Amino acid sequence: MKRDRNIKKRRRLARALERAAVPERPFMRGPRYLVQPSVTLACAPSLQAIATALREDALVVDEDGLRAIWTFICDGASPFFGRDATEALREAVRLQHIVIGAETAAHDQEPMTIAV
Repeated sequence: MKRDRNIKKRRRLARALERAAVPERPFMRGPRYLVQPSVTLACAPSLQAIATALREDALVVDEDGLRAIWTFICDGASPFFGRDATEALREAVRLQHIVIGAETAAHDQEPMTIAV
């Protein structure tokens, strides 16, 4: 029973990560974003890698790791909601290393240029 709940939580978090990896449209007229597009683009490869890893049942992720990921994409005080893409990217990569491991974490895409 606990395993099923953990799997559901991981899949829900993976879906949230995939949605967070897509740049959003402004929610009002003018350039107003909840998450800056430059931050989203910088973090997208790491967020997608974490989402893919969370879908693997064989990978063991503790509750603290899941909570840290959830906080990163849902807490308005996290670097993901700030304007500094570099700080958000560092945090996303740190979370990726927690979930996947530093030795297996690799970028699946080539580095992209971010226009500001």
